Amino acid sequence: MYTHEGGCHCGNMRWTLTSRLAAAQLPVRACQCTFCRKQGALGSSDPAGTLRFAVRDPAALLRYRFATRTADFLLCAGCGVYVGAVMEEGGRRYGVVNLNSFDARADLTASPDAMDYSAEDATERRARRRARWTPVFGDEGGG
Repeated sequence: MYTHEGGCHCGNMRWTLTSRLAAAQLPVRACQCTFCRKQGALGSSDPAGTLRFAVRDPAALLRYRFATRTADFLLCAGCGVYVGAVMEEGGRRYGVVNLNSFDARADLTASPDAMDYSAEDATERRARRRARWTPVFGDEGGG
């Protein structure tokens, strides 16, 4: 197993992804929604791994919901960095990280795959995330 870490610029928000995949093997997805394009986000997850988010100051954690409102997109109020997203479904949580917040960015060698999810309804979106996102453990600051 590999441990990958990342976080926001000011250090308030951190994530740890434990995966069977080395950094160079992680999928790199460039979602084509306007939020992800404006953020320059590159998403990654491993459904066989585990993901933990840690927040030093929960008051500086921003949760942004848009479109189908099925996930919380996690941003730092201190430095503005989008670090990842979390969806809760049936008492379980699933997450994705923004690889642009990855500490060892130089280890990422895969080219991003452009992904267009605009045709999905909320049910399809949740099903895809359950299948492709990483199980999240712990609490990223409550709420």
